[in-house]
Amino acid sequence: MNKKVWKAVFVAAVIMMKTCVLGIMTLFLFLVSCQDEKKGIERIGDVSFSVVSDSIYSRMPGKIFYQNDILFWHDAVSSENIIHALDVTTGDEIVSFGNIGMGPKEFVRPMLSLSPKNGLYLNDLEKGLQALAQIDNDPDSLRVHYQSFGKEELVTSLLHISDDDVLYFKPDKSEPFELCVDGIKYQAGRWPIQEDIINGFDVFQGALGYNSQNSCLVYSTYSFPYTAVYRLQNGKISLLKEMKTDIDYSVVQNELKLGKGNSKGLTELALTKEYIVMLQRDIEVEGELPKPKSPRDISTLPRSLFVYDYDLNLKKIINMPFPLLRLCGDANSDCVYAVAINPEYMIIKIDLK
Repeated sequence: MNKKVWKAVFVAAVIMMKTCVLGIMTLFLFLVSCQDEKKGIERIGDVSFSVVSDSIYSRMPGKIFYQNDILFWHDAVSSENIIHALDVTTGDEIVSFGNIGMGPKEFVRPMLSLSPKNGLYLNDLEKGLQALAQIDNDPDSLRVHYQSFGKEELVTSLLHISDDDVLYFKPDKSEPFELCVDGIKYQAGRWPIQEDIINGFDVFQGALGYNSQNSCLVYSTYSFPYTAVYRLQNGKISLLKEMKTDIDYSVVQNELKLGKGNSKGLTELALTKEYIVMLQRDIEVEGELPKPKSPRDISTLPRSLFVYDYDLNLKKIINMPFPLLRLCGDANSDCVYAVAINPEYMIIKIDLK
């Protein structure tokens, strides 16, 4: 073999070695970066909490709301005194009110939403009735203002953006939100999967949260992981950030079919001053979701809080020692409140800082 051939072989070998080394280094850096990213998620398993009340007498506590040292919780299976107001500084119940029925000041299917200023709204879209309940730390201070309200169909959630403006969540429409400003309605927002389907009411159900302090609206789905942050400003809704994963799905006869291998989304949502908090199952700590023994098998409930900033960066995961059922946040601080099961229902407070 002459010198030219030897030289060509030598150069080819050097190039091959450099390529292999570069590939190994790239792979190494990728693995290190993945490891660093995983290590960067702080998991907290010994978080301190305080018990607000261990006297939650209900077969199924519904939604909870916090405002100005008062926590409202909804008894979802009762027909009398369905709303309970607690003083979070003492844990004592201040008052309970609201009945289910067909009377002029009773509700058939109330939807609950905080007033950005003061109080809790109860809106019955079937009866066309609205009540604003306001209270101080005195049972005699309860004031309930009733008025007529427009009837709506196929609305699964609503939020009072102000005392005059209302946002409806309509999962069967081409866009998720209907914003009513000064009596004028318009559609806004986008769905996580852009397909022409007829079963959006089933697959796009999710949790809504609104922080009146920073005007941020958060929508997150139940059936699969997806979260969007919007800004509400001057009567307009603009998308700020989305967090989505690859979803296995198909469209059959205009119906969206989700693959069995997809992860589930959140079960509860809470907004604080700095954080978006999602109640989800932490697979690495809690394991895979077991098959429920009954429709109300509490052993399958998640016990982990995924804490994001408003840019949807995951900051930490809080692994609680017991299951959690409901969640709400304080928009003026970074405290969250939860209905926990330990082993009975109780309301706890967690300071995320």
